Amino acid sequence: MGHKNNVLWEKHRLYLPDMRSRAIHRCKHCKFFVAIRGKAETRRGCVVNIKAYGNLEKPVPPVIPVMDIIKRVGLEGLEECLKHSDPDAQSCGQFTLKQ
Repeated sequence: MGHKNNVLWEKHRLYLPDMRSRAIHRCKHCKFFVAIRGKAETRRGCVVNIKAYGNLEKPVPPVIPVMDIIKRVGLEGLEECLKHSDPDAQSCGQFTLKQ
């Protein structure tokens, strides 16, 4: 489709009142979008699918060691966290504003 990158098309959408907050925010403003620190590098990722952080059982730190994620959800879960690493992507349904 030719309208994917069209700014005017993006701005003329109609939003339901509760959907507006999700539509205007980006992943970089979400508390679940954190730095994941490994041995050699640090990458950004979304940890909302990790039960302890997504249910807010544990506070979400700004930097999480990669071994903590591997212990909780394994390598597949780590791959899923790193798959959602675009800071300018539109936020998901579990968006929570950083404090």
